[in-house]
Amino acid sequence: MNKRLIAVLVMLLGVVFLVRPYESHAETKMQKIERQLKEIQAQMNAAAESKKAAERRSEDLTNKKALAKTDMFTLLKQIQQTSDQLDATQAKIESAEAKLLKTTSELESAEASRQSRDEQLRDRIRLIYMNGSVSYLDVLLSSKSFSDFVGRFQSLQSIMEQDKEVLSQTESYKALVADKKAQVEADLASVKKLYSDMADKKAELQDQEKEKEVLVASINQKIEETEDISEEAEAALMEFGQKYSKLLEQKKALKTYYTGGKLGLPLKREYRLSSPFGYRTHPVTGQRNKLHTGLDMAVPQGTPVYAAESGTVIVAQSWSGYGNCIIINHGGGLWTLYGHLKPGGILVEKGETVKRGEKIGLVGMTGTATGYHLHFEVRKDGTPVNPAPYLK
Repeated sequence: MNKRLIAVLVMLLGVVFLVRPYESHAETKMQKIERQLKEIQAQMNAAAESKKAAERRSEDLTNKKALAKTDMFTLLKQIQQTSDQLDATQAKIESAEAKLLKTTSELESAEASRQSRDEQLRDRIRLIYMNGSVSYLDVLLSSKSFSDFVGRFQSLQSIMEQDKEVLSQTESYKALVADKKAQVEADLASVKKLYSDMADKKAELQDQEKEKEVLVASINQKIEETEDISEEAEAALMEFGQKYSKLLEQKKALKTYYTGGKLGLPLKREYRLSSPFGYRTHPVTGQRNKLHTGLDMAVPQGTPVYAAESGTVIVAQSWSGYGNCIIINHGGGLWTLYGHLKPGGILVEKGETVKRGEKIGLVGMTGTATGYHLHFEVRKDGTPVNPAPYLK
């Protein structure tokens, strides 16, 4: 037996022992039936609460799953943005490397030019050092006139000044290129650091995304477990309902109201059949191949609901996914169920005898519903059957 089902049954048995009164030897048959009815009612309440708790847990897990998926979507978007930024930063790195290569070449060219100019100046200085001032005097003294002397003197002076200026400009250019290279190197280092930081960020985001995947898988497993508990509790509810119904029949010596033929329509106005009996994908939970156990009759809120046949009310309460729910026992193992009634929309009480066509409730959308409608079921010996053949 499934461990979760065992846990549910143990809990329900515990409730039985708690509420079971002292069994007197002088207990009459009527008293015994009354006691058993109370015990089963306690079991039904416990099963209903177990189912509600499982569904609340499932809803909470579903919300957490939705949040986790939203976080995953955000992380994937951030990962894509970071990847795009990494591509853009890589392009900047390549551009900076190209600039660095160009400035390095310019610096080498400036250094070569400076060395050439420096060598020329050194040659002149060496020539002056070796020949002394005679060579310059020779140039000046070989002048043919005073004006020629002045011209030669100015020319020699201009040459010396130009050499100094060219050398100074070459040094300045070299310093400028060196500064430019240093700046490019700094920019390249900065961009590489940015790339490294973004790569680390991307890796961190990917780790977070993997953690979310693990979380979603874990939540899915827990949702399946809570759905199993909910289904087991519902099965227990139906089993207890059958026992309760039989005991009521014994207590009231109920006659069998339903002897065959068609049931009356639970609505006396036109309706839209929004979902027939049969397997479908659940519109709220998304569960596939889920048996829809009745007919969904879409009508406005507050539309009156009528008993499809005379019988005894065995359930008149909020009942898990059915919301506000009424179940009528018509005898012979035939029940009808009326679900999703509005708050305050249950107009009969448990144990009450109702007649065919009697107003018993008002349409709503309590429980698990996506719109205003009556969920109508026909159950034979507790098992849901297609209501369509029973209706006029």
